[in-house]
Amino acid sequence: MSMLAISKSTIATQIVEELRRRIIKGEYRAGMKLQQEQIAQELGVSRSPVREALRQLEAEGLVILISQKGAEVAPISASEVAEMFEIRLQLEPHLLALAIPQMTAADLSEAARLIALMETSDVGNWGMLNWDLHRTLYSPAERPTILRMLERVHQNIDRYLRMEITRYDGRATAKAEHQTLVSLCRAGQVERAVSLLRMHILNATAHLPEMAKPDNGGTS
Repeated sequence: MSMLAISKSTIATQIVEELRRRIIKGEYRAGMKLQQEQIAQELGVSRSPVREALRQLEAEGLVILISQKGAEVAPISASEVAEMFEIRLQLEPHLLALAIPQMTAADLSEAARLIALMETSDVGNWGMLNWDLHRTLYSPAERPTILRMLERVHQNIDRYLRMEITRYDGRATAKAEHQTLVSLCRAGQVERAVSLLRMHILNATAHLPEMAKPDNGGTS
């Protein structure tokens, strides 16, 4: 990553983007120490914007700042993420079954629009768009309390989903499954749509054990 020709006001933002990319791609594994001085030297910047970038990444849940000890890549709790997916499996097929008979052309059009956006969106926005798509499909069920619960679940697994999409080229698979799901909803095929949704949710957990493994050493 070159810092040449980058204005001072955007340096921290550029560093955030680069460090986020490295974490999500797996170049920086869970538990890996991130030393400000090394990062600053590598990127050709002062330590100040690196500190600012690490604080932003901590707010995103990607980094843990440790007093007097620097920073390290935040771990992914396999058990917590697995539990979140269990909640999805219990609630989302139920909502979809209720929603399909109530879906309108506008709902289906919005779902198609979101799928198209997800194909070209930055990975940082993918999880948010994914929730927007699922919320669009479930909203006709008119279960706002359950939707609020699921929104929190999706927020909690956002980092994992971004990693899944980035590291394992999952964007194409997700797109195909989403498009088929919308087609089944449009055709009113409730059982097939619910079955596909269950498979879709389970498929997303395929690499969870691998991604939750801590780094076995090394620094930035």
